[in-house]
Amino acid sequence: MPFLAFFVVLIPLVIIHELGHFFAAKSVRITVLEFGIGFPPRIAKLFTIGDTEYTLNWIPLGGFVRPYGEDFVRPKSEEEMQEDLKEIEGRHIENPKSVFDAGPWERIWFMFAGPLANFIAAIFFFMVIGLTGIPKTIGEVSLAEVFPDSPAAAAGLQDGDVVTHVDGVVVESVEEFEDATNGKDTLNLTIKRGDESFDAVVTPAPFEGGGVEERVLVIEYLTDSPAGRAGIQLDDLIIALEGEPIKNIEDLQKKTQAREGQETAYTILRGNETLVLTMTPVEIDGTARIGVTITGAPLDENMGAITANRSVEVKPEPADNLWEAFKYGLSSFQNAIETMFEVPSMLARGELSWAEARPVSIVGISQFGGEVIKYSRDEGVWYPILSLIGLISIALAVTNLLPIPGLDGGRILFVIIELLRGKPMEPEREGFVHMIGILFLLSLMVIVVFWDIIDPLNYKIF
Repeated sequence: MPFLAFFVVLIPLVIIHELGHFFAAKSVRITVLEFGIGFPPRIAKLFTIGDTEYTLNWIPLGGFVRPYGEDFVRPKSEEEMQEDLKEIEGRHIENPKSVFDAGPWERIWFMFAGPLANFIAAIFFFMVIGLTGIPKTIGEVSLAEVFPDSPAAAAGLQDGDVVTHVDGVVVESVEEFEDATNGKDTLNLTIKRGDESFDAVVTPAPFEGGGVEERVLVIEYLTDSPAGRAGIQLDDLIIALEGEPIKNIEDLQKKTQAREGQETAYTILRGNETLVLTMTPVEIDGTARIGVTITGAPLDENMGAITANRSVEVKPEPADNLWEAFKYGLSSFQNAIETMFEVPSMLARGELSWAEARPVSIVGISQFGGEVIKYSRDEGVWYPILSLIGLISIALAVTNLLPIPGLDGGRILFVIIELLRGKPMEPEREGFVHMIGILFLLSLMVIVVFWDIIDPLNYKIF
């Protein structure tokens, strides 16, 4: 599976990246001498179209574009240019245009087009998720906690009640419940309590939950962990730590990290029963934890109740039409970009550990990709592997845009310097800087590959 992930996910994305460079070069009439699948040494020349030879090469790491005047990432010297010129004359290419002949903005476009192709590919793959089935969380909407003196309590609702309908319309998730109740003066709810079902009328009114923004809902736990050994169960709500109320997930994480190695009393709400479980947070993946996977159960400020998804199931549902699928693709792309740029602040706030944010090599990506492919195959769904491809495509684009010599962003930086100076840097000097950058990147890659081999990440799929 890791090998399959490598060839199904990584190689196509690198080829897409190079196709972006290729079409951009063609659009500004830069002569492309070769488009290669894999890296040299060459296996065979496949065919020639126009000025470009298409080749198959031995090293299966994606592909490359070889424009006239540039060798992968650096401008060519005068001697190397003469070699290209001999090749051009031998192939009878008329009116060749080298990278040197292109203007600064044309070169910026040529260099930016590779990452742009990956961005577009990510939107496309997310859009395909919209067409084949958007993962939708469905189940029961439970009133996990009903606050005293709240509109929900006044209507006779209790902890653990399940809302099945709002105004006769079925609701299967908190999101659907919020959409169905938003802006209404009266809520006609169908409630399931045990084996009984009845109707209740709630009159919404502003309600403050004593500073509680959301409860923390346990959706998964490790059996051999402090929480597992203490008897935690799925759908438990963690409402207090050492008697102090938990306001939200971030509050719980901070309080837990401050109690590493110390016996700590966690107050749990299980249905209409309140329990106190004693656990000792331990270091897991570099951060003090109790071994649970959690999600937020938000406070409905108009009802005065904590709403939570119970009996959760993820079911893929296709978008209604092509336009809705396209909008899903765009929104998924935007969310991925925003999350990626939030990582530094999440690290600073302690919401993400350094171990969780560590760089991953092609070895780690292949391992994880193999698990995702296996999950997609076993569950008969497309969205896990399509999501992974989209996210890696975005990561590839963002990484290449970093202003590091040897990457597209570093090459763009040199063109910007040229615009500011009014003249280009000497090719030999620029080539030397790019070579240093490439050596740095290769060294980093070796370290991360070694890291992934001796300390593989503990992947948990969906």
